[in-house]
Amino acid sequence: MHNDFTLFTRTYPNGTKVVFYHAYNDEDVRVGPWTTKCRNKTAARVYCNKLMKAGLLIPSKVKPVTFGDFAEGFWDRNSEYVKNQESRNDLTETYLDNCRKYVKNHIMPFFNSLPIESITEEDIDKWLLGFKNRKRENKRGKVMMDKEGNLIGYKNSYANNALSVINVMMAEAVRQKLIPSNPCANVRKLKNDSRTVDVLTSDEVKKLFPKNPLPVWGNREVVYAANRLASLTGMRLGEIMGLKGEFVFDGYIKVCGQFGNYGYKNHTKTKENRNIPLIPEMMAILHGLMKKNGQGFVFSENGGVSPVIQETIRKAFRKALKRIGLTDEEIKTRGLSPHSWRHFVNTELQVQGLTIQQVQAVTGHSSERMTEHYTHIDARQIGGIKEAQAAIMEKGKEAVKKAAVKKETAKKQVLKKEPIKKPAKSGGSARVLKFKKKPEPKKTDKRKQA
Repeated sequence: MHNDFTLFTRTYPNGTKVVFYHAYNDEDVRVGPWTTKCRNKTAARVYCNKLMKAGLLIPSKVKPVTFGDFAEGFWDRNSEYVKNQESRNDLTETYLDNCRKYVKNHIMPFFNSLPIESITEEDIDKWLLGFKNRKRENKRGKVMMDKEGNLIGYKNSYANNALSVINVMMAEAVRQKLIPSNPCANVRKLKNDSRTVDVLTSDEVKKLFPKNPLPVWGNREVVYAANRLASLTGMRLGEIMGLKGEFVFDGYIKVCGQFGNYGYKNHTKTKENRNIPLIPEMMAILHGLMKKNGQGFVFSENGGVSPVIQETIRKAFRKALKRIGLTDEEIKTRGLSPHSWRHFVNTELQVQGLTIQQVQAVTGHSSERMTEHYTHIDARQIGGIKEAQAAIMEKGKEAVKKAAVKKETAKKQVLKKEPIKKPAKSGGSARVLKFKKKPEPKKTDKRKQA
């Protein structure tokens, strides 16, 4: 004998505790679970008794858990999933915020009301393939169109990011035993259409920093200094904005903080601090800013209270590129932005002979894979290539000479063997050439010799 239903408590991703129940069908087999939407078992028991009286306790007659129910608060900082993940890896506020935006703008409009157990692989695949045809809006809420008036859809890379978000959520639903399998597991990502990032050339860098550089940078000392530091260190923009006077020392700076959309953080992206040596010219620029901003934020225009916003640096960088002759189309096509300095420095330091480990000590990359991603070495930058090519050519010439000598030697050996002519057989005019055989030594009778 058993009760008509059994109750148990489950914790949602946002930390909320809700009571669920199992029921028993006509074959006396336990089925479920289903939510009572109650926070305690007393209220849940009352709820289940009402269902029994209405004949709605059987699972087939009860509304199942929807994706919207499951997704509520999933990416909140205090949710069960985020807490579990943070015990293994660091999740930045930027990452969580981006995930919340993907859920709100792209996932919920399609899956909100669907029972989570009914979502199939085909549903996910159809949703993913539809990104390229969906309206894409800019920051002002206007639909983005190209010059010909055609709709500009989302890039594959953006759609793949959204797929990664819902994949994480469905995997968690499997872990919580809400669904038997992950419908995203076998969905293939769209082909990569990420924009190729081009590195600044040495000539362009010289034009950006001439003897009198301020006019190129709109006569704003802060934006000039920020870009000059980035061009020498490859620091992330948030790290530059987060640099304080208290971390500027004799001949080097200590990178141990960052400033972004969520204010100042006293750690870098990788949570590892690093010291970067600087040339005297750059140190002089920093000390000049510190005279105005003291021990506060170095790249500030309000006495060090707060740094200039990152958008100010981005706009100034774009204008500087246009002042040295680059067009808007070229800047867009090459993907040039203040982050391009990170690519430039990674490349230049390796061209100058620094090892991967030495480059990482400057840029702060935690893996060789990331350092390789930011490296764009042009063969023209590598010394000794022409010398190597000359050596290859010289070896080729020597090989040709050796082959010719070998051929000539073989020819001479053939000519040493004298051919003899024999008359052709009757009925034909062909001549057969045979080589003379060496005369065999005469046989002598040993008995006669005796």
